Order: sequence, then structure tokens, then C-alpha cells
Amino acid sequence: MRFLIVLLALSFSLPTFATDPAPAAYLVSYNLVKSHTKKTINALWKKNSVPKIALPVKNEVDIYEVIYKVQWIDGTWRNASGIYYVPKVKKAVPYMMFGHGTQIQKDRNISDNDSQQFICLAHATDGYATMFPDYYGIGKGEGKHLYQHSWSEAHAFIYMLMAIDELNKELHVEPSGQLFLTGYSQGGHASFAAHKYIEELNDPRFQVTASSPMSGAYDMTGEQEKYMFQEYPRPFYLPYLLLSYQEAYNILDTENPYDAFKTPFDTLFPGFFEDNDRKTLDELNKLLPKIPMKVVEPQFIAEYQADPNHPFKVRLRENNLTDWKPQAPVQLCYCKGDQEVSYKNSEVAYEHIKALGVDHIILNNLSDHLDHNTCAAFAVLATKYYFDRFKKKGKNPKMKEMPPFKKWIRNMIKRKVEKEYIKAGSDHSYL
Repeated sequence: MRFLIVLLALSFSLPTFATDPAPAAYLVSYNLVKSHTKKTINALWKKNSVPKIALPVKNEVDIYEVIYKVQWIDGTWRNASGIYYVPKVKKAVPYMMFGHGTQIQKDRNISDNDSQQFICLAHATDGYATMFPDYYGIGKGEGKHLYQHSWSEAHAFIYMLMAIDELNKELHVEPSGQLFLTGYSQGGHASFAAHKYIEELNDPRFQVTASSPMSGAYDMTGEQEKYMFQEYPRPFYLPYLLLSYQEAYNILDTENPYDAFKTPFDTLFPGFFEDNDRKTLDELNKLLPKIPMKVVEPQFIAEYQADPNHPFKVRLRENNLTDWKPQAPVQLCYCKGDQEVSYKNSEVAYEHIKALGVDHIILNNLSDHLDHNTCAAFAVLATKYYFDRFKKKGKNPKMKEMPPFKKWIRNMIKRKVEKEYIKAGSDHSYL
């Protein structure tokens, strides 16, 4: 098998295509799926043992499924989907956008039992108009999803903002002008990419107030790349990434991208990556060797390692989020016990961005012990309190990271979770 060798300047960078005209409207359709009263939210909090002192229930919430137009990498327009959580208030509301973690299946239901949708509801009941984009190709979106692809992740956010701007006129929702961005795991990468591209867009309607990316793989050709050549608990990462970048950039000189993988993975992977509505990442991980590179043909690995300007490496470098200058404040949340997305991704991003002269960026290590999933609940709480500082008339210097009593409760719960995690050695989710 012969692979395409890169030309140093790889002649295009998204988007450099002949584009179709922008649609007359970005909003395609919307559907009210559920209306939550404070009573039903309180019952949901009780069922999940959520302390209301940490996540207060203040407003009723309407939940809409939204279909909207997005521009694909070839310049054509297609549909994407997302969920919109609208607090029932009579005053102007800030926007919060949440990028979800990695999923391999296209299907997405709207459910109170989904931990990430739970996070969105928690923000909405506290007065944030909350958006949950599905990214390209997930949910009811058309086409394939491009994994860890900054441009399409960011534009799933951007075009949803444009569609919601149209929808709000019909729903009589008044935005306050504040915009908060966050997400966990892939959502950390996606929300940080959205911050970057929204600031480049410089649309006066959508100015980032603050972002709080959580446990994302921002250093894809550095710290995260190391995992591809050692034992790794989530070996799906490499084939998902390789197939996505082939779709986006045509990095392999082959008509069949599955030719890049050894037998039996060349015939196994299409069932997971082509029109998959049921199979999960956990199912795929059980079928893979612990070292991700072992699913790939040795020739490709050798070429990748030998050539600093290999097409795959060049494109990964383009999707790093470690060397840019955010204009709005940033908090990077992570846990040092994370074995899935190295905490050093956050440290590298912080160090590089600080070196560019950016002062309004902070690191927030939530635990020296907790792994990727067990870290998430504490990162979410830290993010909400960070956003609340800005929501209440700008970054209020009198407002602490967290009120002392709430901080005491959080630390007590965290010590309990850390003790359970260390004893069990099991990284289950506390969301």
C-alpha cells in the first residue's frame, strides 16, 4: 500500500473551497420535546441525590430539539442538530454552550437520564439559556462526524448560535449578550475550538464572555500523541481520529481508508464507523489491542514516525489548541489522575498561551487522584461557579471561587469519592 507524502505547505486549509451561498435562514425546524416545572426538576435532583445547595432549582425549563444549517468541509450546506434548554424567566438570559464527550454511534436521544443533558438542565434552571450541539454528523445531523476536528466542532457551535438567534425571536427570549463555553473530554477540545473561531469571527452578536474547557486533548501532536504508542484504556481514539482526518483531509493515498488497518480490523471497523446507531465505544474497546498503534499497518506507522511533515501529523498539528491568544478569560479544568486524556494537555496549553502574553487564563486541578470520568462532576461544578462570577455583573472580584460552605461540602464529597476510587480502582462516572 502506498501512502501520499505531504507537500510542505499542503495547499489548502479549511475552508478554501468554492462555497455555496449562505442559507436565507440557519434555523430549519424546532420542536418542544419537554417542559420541566420546578417540581419535576426537584424530583429529578432528589432521584439523583443532587444537593440543591450546589445546583439550585430556580426556574422552569422548556427543552427544544433544533435542526439547523451548517457548512460542510466542501462548502455545501447540510443539516445538524442540537438541544436547546430555555429557562422560563422574564429577564435577559446569558448563553451557555456545552460540548459533549466522545461517542461513536450517531444516535442521540433526549433524556433526563443522560448525564451531559443533566448538566445542561442544571444550568438552564439557574437562568442560563443552554445549547447542546450534536456536532456534525451526530444526532439528526447529516453526513459523517469528524472527530477532534477543530473547524467542524467550532462551527457546530457557531451555526447553532445563529439558528438560536433566529429562534429566540419566535420564543421571545432576550439574550443578555453574555456567552459561556464549556464541555468535557472531546467537549473540552470542541468548546476551546469554538472560543478560538468565535473570536476570529468577531460577530458583535456573539462575543465570548468566558470559557472553561474541561479535560480536553488540546496537545494532539504532543502529550496526547504519546498514548498512541503505549498501553491506553481508550484505544478507539486512534482509528476514530485517522478515519476522520481521511474524510476531512484525504491524508492517505488509498480509495479505501480501511486499508490502513491490519486484519481483522480492516473489516471490523466499518461496522462501528459507518452509519452506526447502536454499537458503542465500550464495545469497540473490548475488541482492540491495548496499544492503539497495533491496529495500524506497520508501513503507515513507520512513515508517520520518520517524517515530521507527514500529512497526518501536519493536520493533527493544525488541530492543536495550544498556540493561540484568547481574548476572553479561560479556565482549564482537569484532574492529575486522568489516564484517558493526560492532564498535561491542559498544562501545555496553559504554558504556551501564557507565553504568548495572555494573563486571563487559569489552571484548575480538581484532584491529584481522580481519573477521567470520576473527575467530571467536580470539573462541572468548578465551571459553573466560574461562570457565575461573570454572570453576576461581570467578573466579580468579591466573589470567591466558591462560597466557603459550598466549598467545604464539595471537598468532603471529593474526599469520599477519592477514597472510593482508590479502593475500587474503577473509573465510573459520578455525573
